Amino acid sequence: MQLSNHIVAGGAPNDFLTVRHLRIEGTNHEIGHALASASRSVHGAASGPRPSVDPVVQRARRRWFAEHHPILAERGRGMADAFGVDPDSDDWDVVWLATYDTAPGCSVAFYPGDGTKDGHGVLARNFDFPTVTFSEITGSAPRAGERPLAADPWVVELHPTDGGLASVTIGIMDVAGAMDGINEAGLTVALLADNESPHPDPTGGPQVGLSEQQIVRYLLDTCATVDEAKDALLIAKQYYFFVPCHFVVADRSGRSFVWEHSAGHNREAIVESDRFVGGRTVCTNHLLHPRSDLADLPAEDGSLGTAALTYTRWTSLHAATADGAVVDRDDIREHFQTVRFEAPVVGARTFWQALYDVDDLSVDVSFYLRDEGESIYSAPVTVGLS
Repeated sequence: MQLSNHIVAGGAPNDFLTVRHLRIEGTNHEIGHALASASRSVHGAASGPRPSVDPVVQRARRRWFAEHHPILAERGRGMADAFGVDPDSDDWDVVWLATYDTAPGCSVAFYPGDGTKDGHGVLARNFDFPTVTFSEITGSAPRAGERPLAADPWVVELHPTDGGLASVTIGIMDVAGAMDGINEAGLTVALLADNESPHPDPTGGPQVGLSEQQIVRYLLDTCATVDEAKDALLIAKQYYFFVPCHFVVADRSGRSFVWEHSAGHNREAIVESDRFVGGRTVCTNHLLHPRSDLADLPAEDGSLGTAALTYTRWTSLHAATADGAVVDRDDIREHFQTVRFEAPVVGARTFWQALYDVDDLSVDVSFYLRDEGESIYSAPVTVGLS
């Protein structure tokens, strides 16, 4: 096994974030062991193992992974070994390496290569999140030494040698999952909270199937094209641990789609890229499939948090991408800078801005560091798979 783990952005006393790049090459068992060890080195015992809430669910959950996502099942066995527990026990859940999680609000757009100056397809994403601790999210005072929820992003690069596609992902609070990423086939995926569905009913704990961040990882581990991703999503059992989400998926062919559920979470919907002008898919934090005219949006309701201004952000990105102009990376960054959460906004920041290149198989990402009158971001960090 080959392993490296180092800080690539932030980490100074005045920086809000400490960003680690974890690169692992080895079997999926070795990958799971290394992920668990790295997570525990930062997050302590909170990373796991987590006691199983319901042994019946845990048994079925383990069986589902073995049958439908054997890559994660084998990584889970490696995680169990790192924690010193029996991987076949119904008493422990070992595939979620997290401390806490909560709803992200985000902006994403996919630019096919026929509309970029270098001919490369690019998925661009702002990851927006609250700046507070889990205790504050739940209405309590922060505990002594408690770090904000988004203070420790992980850039995780995996090169499995016994099954599964190599990938690089970015995420927070689940080292085994991901918020966005790209794999060696050029498939790229990003999740965004769906804050339009009424009366969310989160499980609050593990269930059988795939939760939000596991869906991103599942697609990157197993799929090379948007068609394969559609099949995988339609087959997979899915639930949401914390918040309903929808997902932007794109590949090297220039095709893309948005995967989402109906407001009652009983129907699945695929919003094809041909519903967007020039095939440039735009997604923020509201549902797309119910609208015959994607640009027919209501006025903002003044809601707070990182899902605020979802209609305004979508309209801004749609206007910037729909004119058919051929763009370069600076143009794309400018499009996304106009919808970033920065100082003096209270309570939220855009914690990273990532550009995934589906042809170069790389990501350029800059991270929020601190506020000095204005929000300061790191120089772009580049991680490539090719």
